[in-house]
Amino acid sequence: MNESKILFNEKCSVCNFEIKHYKKRSDLNFVNCSEMGDKYLKKLHVRFENGTEISGVDAFVYVWERTKGYAWIAKIIKLPVIYSLSKIGYAVIAFILFYKYKLLSK
Repeated sequence: MNESKILFNEKCSVCNFEIKHYKKRSDLNFVNCSEMGDKYLKKLHVRFENGTEISGVDAFVYVWERTKGYAWIAKIIKLPVIYSLSKIGYAVIAFILFYKYKLLSK
């Protein structure tokens, strides 16, 4: 089985709250990326053994498909129109959370 790492910013209160919930409902390997640089602070990332990564909405779909009780959300998000809107919404929310985190961490 391909071992993946879900990279999330543990220092972001919103991110950490959500990931704590997923940790209770899955066997996924969540890794704090708060010291890994801005690339990883801006979005949720999944890094695979072979070095490839997915991020943002795709990373959440990956997590939801593997978290008890959340597969239905992944199915809805993967619908073409909803997927496109989700990517836009995620970009806006991630931008706001990233800059809020950067301002508060100074």
